Amino acid sequence: MKPKSASSMERSPAGCLTGWLMIVSLLGSMVGCVPPKVQTQQASQFDPSAIKSVALVPFRILETPQWGSRPPRGGIRDPEEIRTQFRLPGADQVNGTESGKSLYMVPEIGAQRLTAKVSSALFGRPSLRVVGPPDTTSMMQADTSLSHLPFEVLATKVGAHFNVDGVLLGLVRTYREREGSKLGAKPAAVGFELYLVRPSDGTALWKGEYYEEQKPLTEDVVGFFEKGGGFVTVDELADLGVQKVMKAFPVGQ
Repeated sequence: MKPKSASSMERSPAGCLTGWLMIVSLLGSMVGCVPPKVQTQQASQFDPSAIKSVALVPFRILETPQWGSRPPRGGIRDPEEIRTQFRLPGADQVNGTESGKSLYMVPEIGAQRLTAKVSSALFGRPSLRVVGPPDTTSMMQADTSLSHLPFEVLATKVGAHFNVDGVLLGLVRTYREREGSKLGAKPAAVGFELYLVRPSDGTALWKGEYYEEQKPLTEDVVGFFEKGGGFVTVDELADLGVQKVMKAFPVGQ
């Protein structure tokens, strides 16, 4: 029996699989390690099983105009850059633009969508009593001074009002829509933080962060195919971010 020719081996399923694995391996060696998109922290005294009820306060956005450093492709390259490229509230602000920078606002729609997505995830946990955004929003509308309080102070007031074990509060740092199509675009970017605060003393028990600007196939093989092999919208990227952060949120599991 004659051995198979090289061409017939290349056309076999095993040959195709081997070739594909070699391509993925090559791409992986080209891009190196991709920074983690989700990070969590928790206090040493945090006991997830002790949290039987939570109230979700609507997400806030950074309300002051933000200077965004503009890399060569106009994007945000990694989580650390998203954390550091924006001026925090209270920092000196300058009207207009500077060379290599652009001034923009984080859109309010980002806070609304992230609030809705986190709320949906919480109500999917039957063992957890959840006070949703409609109730906490009504409370804050009745006393407009609440919306300007620091997170830890707001949490104590919301927690006492609704008699819950924990209060969830979120901050949106960036929510930028894709520019272009699924096949080629300046990618979407999402960055947010979620805090679980103990209302009795304002202690932050748990924090989850998600920061991502979608990268092309050559820079993030796993992430690109995780998103269907194309560039997703900001809402789709936010969906993925909330799924990952809430998967890491240990309360009511």
